[in-house]
Amino acid sequence: MSDDLEVDQLALAHRQSGMMLIFTLSLIAFLIYASFGTIMGTTILVALLLPLPFCIMIVRGYFQRNSWALPWVMTIWMIAIGLCFLLMIVEFMAASQGSSGTWGFIQGFLLLYLCWSMSQRLRLLRHPMFRAWYDGNAPALNQNIALQPDEVLASCPHCRSLLAVQPLNLNSSEKCPKCNTQLVSTSSVALYGEEE
Repeated sequence: MSDDLEVDQLALAHRQSGMMLIFTLSLIAFLIYASFGTIMGTTILVALLLPLPFCIMIVRGYFQRNSWALPWVMTIWMIAIGLCFLLMIVEFMAASQGSSGTWGFIQGFLLLYLCWSMSQRLRLLRHPMFRAWYDGNAPALNQNIALQPDEVLASCPHCRSLLAVQPLNLNSSEKCPKCNTQLVSTSSVALYGEEE
């Protein structure tokens, strides 16, 4: 993969994660107000609007790739995952008590999916290649990784983990140490064997 394509993909992932953060925070605020607004009245509205300037400042810093914003975004992301998980429990409890019916179960499963999706984005934010790009460093990370003479850096085609592999010695039985799936398909090994 060329460096320009990597940079374009990282920029796209950055933009998408920023938009997802805005959407998720808005959704959480709406769901908290919808769930607890009738009980707590204007107190919940004030509690939701109080951190709004801080969140706007953090998201704006994230879009401008300010180095101070990334740790705050990851913290907000983890809090948002926790809030979504709590809202999912509230929805399932309301549905099991019969107050929200089938829609409560659907909304609970949607919140569970949102938790999973946000945890995947959090993995992206923690990835060394994304962090290097975010900080303005070159996306090539092999400067700090000691490789053997016949090794290269490659990513798993399934989980995108960064691995040091020996391409000339790979066979179809090689598995990723993280996701335990095949690194090379049998057809690729056969094709490479025919070319030699």
